[in-house]
Amino acid sequence: MPDASICRQRGWQKRGAPLASWAETFAQYLPLVDDPSAFLSALSSPLPVSFWVNPLKAQPEVCLAYLQSVGVVPEPVSWYPGAYRVRGWERPGATLAFLAGWYYVQEEIALTAVVALDPQPGERIVDLCASPGGKTAQIALKVGPQGLVVANEAQMDRLSGLRATVDRMGLLNVVVTWGDGRWVPLAEGQWDRVLLDAPCTGEGTVRKPVKSFKAAPEGFRRTVQALQKKLLQRALALAKPGGVVVYSTCTFSPDENEAVLDAALGDWGYVEPFEIPGLQSAPGITAWQGKSFRPDVVHAKRFWPHLNDTGGFFVARIRRTDVPLATETRPLSRKTPAFAPASWEPVDTLAQRFGIEPELLQRYRFWQRGNRLLWVALPHVRPLEGVTVEGLGMPLLQHTPRGPKPKTFALQFLAPRIRASVVELADEAAAWRFVSGQSQNLVAEGVSPGYVLVRFGAFALGCGLYGRGQLHSLMPKALQVQVG
Repeated sequence: MPDASICRQRGWQKRGAPLASWAETFAQYLPLVDDPSAFLSALSSPLPVSFWVNPLKAQPEVCLAYLQSVGVVPEPVSWYPGAYRVRGWERPGATLAFLAGWYYVQEEIALTAVVALDPQPGERIVDLCASPGGKTAQIALKVGPQGLVVANEAQMDRLSGLRATVDRMGLLNVVVTWGDGRWVPLAEGQWDRVLLDAPCTGEGTVRKPVKSFKAAPEGFRRTVQALQKKLLQRALALAKPGGVVVYSTCTFSPDENEAVLDAALGDWGYVEPFEIPGLQSAPGITAWQGKSFRPDVVHAKRFWPHLNDTGGFFVARIRRTDVPLATETRPLSRKTPAFAPASWEPVDTLAQRFGIEPELLQRYRFWQRGNRLLWVALPHVRPLEGVTVEGLGMPLLQHTPRGPKPKTFALQFLAPRIRASVVELADEAAAWRFVSGQSQNLVAEGVSPGYVLVRFGAFALGCGLYGRGQLHSLMPKALQVQVG
């Protein structure tokens, strides 16, 4: 499944290209746009950075106050509560708040996919092409602690990013699976909603600071379109009768949008209207280059970059009918350690080390995978039959010769319940040394040698190893931020 390689093959012209260059590149789309001049001008302007505050980790006013203290001045996104945009923010992932999971950076217009999906508390939802996980996190927060999200990803090299998002956001109601979305063997007709943010040629991302862009070859476009059609049919097969499937892409091409809906829906689903107050959009088109599409595609929404000062995006909300649809499944031969119920002993050891009341942990379910990792999840989150599960809630601890070593994201999640083995850093310089992976001399009164939670002010930074007057950072390398 070529979704990971698509971004590498796009080739884009440099951001800020002359209008004439953009007009030549996107000439075929200009008749579809209400204001071609404004469209081309938007393509040449920098894209604002947008983010949303994670309610599991921070209050919006606290997060905003911190960002303003470091010179970042966010503006509220009028149509999405809790989301903000910032102009000229070069390193949005290089703050203590980001590392602590207080916010998630996500292109503003991409938020529309989950708004169209409209998850409800307690629902069971599949995100069929989930990496890097921003939409998965949105959904998980919407369905709440009684809901379940299956976040599926086909590309093994993208799973780490997906899992990092789930863990950093502190989500215990997510199962991460690895499989080709076209035939991933999840139960058919059992899911309340399915999100398919499909791999595409990515034309709508032209405002991002990528190196260059060139139009995708027609052969490649046809390959992507065939992939999108198969994925959408699988999404329809997974959804229960009356359920909702959302199909979205970040491309302008009708061949990857309305044409895919026309080819895949049949009588298994229909495109229904939806509204996002405060956001301008254009309707889906019913004809393109001599081809006519089914009339209900007009209910899809096209978000051209100039309409809301965003990237380009396409979203269709599909209502599943009760007409049966069965698609092919292919169990994967790759063998991975199975998840099995874990012993309470290492959890109890961790609780004693960090002064956590055992009854606070007993509300969760713990899973062992192989000989190394122990995971924590909500009680109803369990391994799924027939699929390759790569994540079940979040990793809690790793078995080591020193005893149970807590994982950084787990300590961040448990921080409000931790009453012992805490090292409080005295200043921001020490905090940045820690998050950059450095060791430092430090005397922590009353803290016994061993694994510790490292904090700085309101930030639960992660796991460290303390002893003999030294604090060693155990921040994951992927999360470390180099300063200076």
